[in-house]
Amino acid sequence: MADENLNLVGSVEAACTEKNITFKPMSLACDIMNTDVKTLTMDHTVNACLKFMKTYSIRHVPVIDLPMEGEQRKKPAFIGVISERDVLRLSTPDTPKEHQQWDKKALRQLLSQIVARKPLSASPDTPVPDVIIIMHNNHIDMVPVIAEENLVGVITTTDILKLFIKIDKALCQLYQELEKKHQPPDTPSNASGPKAEMFSWALKTVDAIMTTDLICLQIHDSLAAAMQAMQDGDFRHVPVVDEQMNLLGIVSDRDVLRHLPFAGRRPLVPDKKFREHLFSTEPKNAVLEMPLDSIMTRKVEYISPACTAIEAVTILRRTKVSCLPVVDDQEKIRGIVTVTNLMRLMLTAYQPAETTQ
Repeated sequence: MADENLNLVGSVEAACTEKNITFKPMSLACDIMNTDVKTLTMDHTVNACLKFMKTYSIRHVPVIDLPMEGEQRKKPAFIGVISERDVLRLSTPDTPKEHQQWDKKALRQLLSQIVARKPLSASPDTPVPDVIIIMHNNHIDMVPVIAEENLVGVITTTDILKLFIKIDKALCQLYQELEKKHQPPDTPSNASGPKAEMFSWALKTVDAIMTTDLICLQIHDSLAAAMQAMQDGDFRHVPVVDEQMNLLGIVSDRDVLRHLPFAGRRPLVPDKKFREHLFSTEPKNAVLEMPLDSIMTRKVEYISPACTAIEAVTILRRTKVSCLPVVDDQEKIRGIVTVTNLMRLMLTAYQPAETTQ
């Protein structure tokens, strides 16, 4: 039997071992990191970086510095990370996403001018929950994994979502009734122990984890209002609704960045508040008055409060977005589920069973 003192991940692993079901470890960074890392050098241009991201369908590129001829070191030095958000402000404002144009001066910039240096990182032996906490607390979507000053892998929010899929697959192999997301008749709702914890995890619904304290805006509100809402709430998505709270669209920080003017090189000092560098612009710039109606994403995938967390994960992975509005039967917005909400849920899988909620 599984040890009741184990956390959820440990209980699933123990139950799989008992039933001879393959369950790969997912305790340390080295267990979940992606080792097929695509990199660029500081001498690459922004233009090369944009093409690189498009070719490999990635949103983060580690930047390295190759050793010079005669230099003692033999391996590339890891410098930092370029994210999609870093380059979105290099586009020409007032152009639709599907016809995005780029500032010619910005395209010629070297990555050495905009790279985020010395980013927060992990080692191969860093526990997975510690990696998740780094991402969650610092609003970042990728953590480089460093061993002896060398880049050996990366962990992205996609890798965290994959953990949900792995746990759910194992649970469905252990308990066939979970394939249809049904509570078994022999497990009362107030039961405790490893099996009850496993079913509670698999059947967790969106309404239990979604963010309900929303700041919603309307189509006539400005881009500046969306920026302010994001900075005040430390979040990356603003629902756009009508007066009856019917969902009309979503504005993300990426939508905002696509419409801000070229920001120039990255400042040396760290941000004091959420998105300070990325959102910096002249206060009287006309672009700040753009109505959200002209920049929001209209065709928004959404889910109901009764959907399970694993269903939300599946949709996020399929659509390659990072948030899902939660809409009730009357088409009113009730909340929002983001990758951040799901990271918090994943953290509970690594807590001792007696403290898991």
